[in-house]
Amino acid sequence: MNELLFTNNTTGMSDILIAVDLSSFSSHVIHTGVQLAQSSQRSVILLSVVELGISVGLPETGPVYVDDVSERVKQVEDQLAAYKAQYPDTPIQILVTTGYPKEEILAQAEANRVSMIVTGTHGRTGIDHMLLGSNAEYIIRHSRIPVLVVPYNSTEH
Repeated sequence: MNELLFTNNTTGMSDILIAVDLSSFSSHVIHTGVQLAQSSQRSVILLSVVELGISVGLPETGPVYVDDVSERVKQVEDQLAAYKAQYPDTPIQILVTTGYPKEEILAQAEANRVSMIVTGTHGRTGIDHMLLGSNAEYIIRHSRIPVLVVPYNSTEH
């Protein structure tokens, strides 16, 4: 592997960005990313994006209206802190931003000069995929650094 992809000029090593949407699958994505970081002696930036629009929030919690953005960001920070606490031996920075997830993930990867992005996919197919698009697919197509996509459905199709 080309070592230049995995270093930055200021520290000699760069972080791995783990981007999660805090769905029930996020713990698996985080675990996979943290294992990768540990094996390569990297630190982690744990990112979640609170999506803006008419409403914001997670599917499990229902819509959160724009007036509640700061409260929602705090809730997401608390959830990420709980994941971080599960890995006390790994340096993990929590980052919560607002915007469109696929664009914000790439922007944060560039701004933080990370070596790799780890994200998950919900494995949507058919009309869901056409209507919702795929953040993971967008990230793969537009990223300038390696992307590890952790599949939601690990069973054979």
